[in-house]
Amino acid sequence: MIVDDLLKLVEKRSDRLKNLVISRMCISLCYTAVMLDDGHVGLCHTPTEDIVHTHVAKRPDFHGSKALEVARMANSFDLIERTVGVATLNAISQKIMDGEHYPREFGADAMENIDVRAEDEVAVVGYIRPFVGKLRAMARRVHVFEHNPQLRGEALPDTFVDSFLPRCDVAVISGSSLANGTVDRLLELSKSARLVIFAGPTASMLPEPLFDRGVGVIAGVRARGPKVVDAVAEAKPFMSFKKHVEKYVIRRN
Repeated sequence: MIVDDLLKLVEKRSDRLKNLVISRMCISLCYTAVMLDDGHVGLCHTPTEDIVHTHVAKRPDFHGSKALEVARMANSFDLIERTVGVATLNAISQKIMDGEHYPREFGADAMENIDVRAEDEVAVVGYIRPFVGKLRAMARRVHVFEHNPQLRGEALPDTFVDSFLPRCDVAVISGSSLANGTVDRLLELSKSARLVIFAGPTASMLPEPLFDRGVGVIAGVRARGPKVVDAVAEAKPFMSFKKHVEKYVIRRN
């Protein structure tokens, strides 16, 4: 599982990360944000459509907790814990990539310099609207799937992906699939695609487990400082706070 592999990569650096704590966090309508005490921020799509809105007395306190302990919650079946865990993994991943100088192309457009052809059939899982518009101008056919009924618009429910992904030439998968636990299945369904792109603020983790499963391009964000958390706390969509983050692209060699 991708989350298991991410946790193993993080645990290998535990000597350098063991003292990291969560200084701020916010679970909001659009995103969940976690800020470490060194300023790195991780984001995760909040799967509000799947969260049971009832009080859970046993949920731990996140503020002041050790980041590594919270990151392990990325495997939880409690979706709030899972979302906070993924956001924490993303914050830790950004710290690691900064410290180890991972080759990120900051400011790059994930839709440029990619192998999408006029005859291609494309699947987009998670309605990433800017990507959809560009892909429709590049490919023969673009199928769009969305899990959240409130965000779906003209997209198909994601329950139909099994019928389309295995035959598509290009697949774009939203990082929100980490939050709802569908990422491993979606990548398995996409293994025949010529190109797989993993994208969105939630896709901002260490790239190795994704590359090992056939992803060719990762489009994520690096975020630092409280302004991002403030924006998330105000339930702002990504377009409203993108000026506070740096978009980047990582390509598999």
